[in-house]
Amino acid sequence: MEQPKKSFSIKGFLKSMTREIIVPVVLALIVIQYVIQAFQIPSGSMEDSLLTGDFLLGLKFTYGSPIPFSNQKFPGYTIPKAGDVLIFRYPGEPEYPDNNPDRYTHLFNALMFGNYYWDHNPEDGQPHLIHYADGPKDYIKRCVAVSGDTVSIHGGRLTVNGVRQDTIPAKGKWTAAVRTKSPRDERETFVIPSVGDTLFVDSLPLEKLWWLRSIVLQENPNDHVELEISLLRDGVEDNNFEFEDYRVPVENDRNLVLNALFTRNRMILQHQPRQGDTLSGNMSFAYFKELSKIGFLPVIDPHMKGGFTRQVSYISFEGSSLQDLEGNVARLNAEAMQPAVDSVSQDSSSVSNDSASVVAAPAKPKFEIRRRLLVNGNPIDSYVVKTPLFFMMGDNRDNSADSRYWGFVTLRNVRAKAFVIYFSFENDDGKFALGNPFTWWRIPFSIRYSRIGKIIHLIDK
Repeated sequence: MEQPKKSFSIKGFLKSMTREIIVPVVLALIVIQYVIQAFQIPSGSMEDSLLTGDFLLGLKFTYGSPIPFSNQKFPGYTIPKAGDVLIFRYPGEPEYPDNNPDRYTHLFNALMFGNYYWDHNPEDGQPHLIHYADGPKDYIKRCVAVSGDTVSIHGGRLTVNGVRQDTIPAKGKWTAAVRTKSPRDERETFVIPSVGDTLFVDSLPLEKLWWLRSIVLQENPNDHVELEISLLRDGVEDNNFEFEDYRVPVENDRNLVLNALFTRNRMILQHQPRQGDTLSGNMSFAYFKELSKIGFLPVIDPHMKGGFTRQVSYISFEGSSLQDLEGNVARLNAEAMQPAVDSVSQDSSSVSNDSASVVAAPAKPKFEIRRRLLVNGNPIDSYVVKTPLFFMMGDNRDNSADSRYWGFVTLRNVRAKAFVIYFSFENDDGKFALGNPFTWWRIPFSIRYSRIGKIIHLIDK
């Protein structure tokens, strides 16, 4: 018997659409906002605990879910502890384009397509919509120490509270055949600040002052924070001073300065530099003054016009380059203290032929680096830590950009606790390409089926 056709009903259509589409989408957005975070392992810094191509789910509510339309978080039921694998916002990168929260408003995170911002004051010919495709980046590392812990690194081995860590959790590894004085291998003993500790600007070496700048930025995302340095030559500012023999060690975290050194001196090397080598050439103090002020270098011309969106991308400036700057200034002052021979004269009537008189050379200038930490344009002499701090390291200890280079991660920057591997895909040889249908047959053979469903904190236990 033929069923009578139902007449179209707007009410029924809306009810069905709400049930089938709107409610599931809203629930999914709530889960993404408050409960979980998806993350893909992009590099080998956590090998062999986590592998490139692992897809993870992290639990946001463990340490506190974000409050919508704010820079605050709901309270979590615990805080990170040593051994936890954390997903966190990389502190060496601006959270807002140009590190300017007054000019830009975050609109939304488009997941694999990056973040979008609204520019309230674009230059003539520029769009309001800003696309930050590769940032602010999320990193994944293991928490190895927390506020109050005493930390040092010697020969690539970590020591926490006097106990040397001769094993790495899960399936971590060391790979380096040669050790150098790089942050990867050597860090003098220091204590991770705790909530309520006061850090004084004048008492910190430049690199640790750079770490303090990072703490202030992380804990005060709506403030404008700058590190201002000046070079004094016999007490007078000389910020355009040119170092004639500026020395830079060849290390991974010095790439930005090394590239500038190559460009300025038009270097042509006879052999490939190796880690631990030292290169030298002319460098201007002004280069470091500008980079320490902004903290990063734009990859894309910020004045580019046209298009529906304006793209932004940045390279971070590492504090170890400021340690080199202090070292080069100290070397200038040490050379000034050495006795110098201006001329040698011989007088056969007064001295024997093998004797000489030394005439003192003109006194060399004394150099000093003056520093100021500015918050919203106002200098501060000290800063009180507001949130717990964490020291992060990759399980692949010799191939990980982590806290050894850029300092501490604050609780506010922690996004989630890594929980489970929900998918894993091996494509180390690059033979699979999503845009090439002729490689799709590789998909079932590239899935790491044995890793799917692994609970991360149980790996290798």
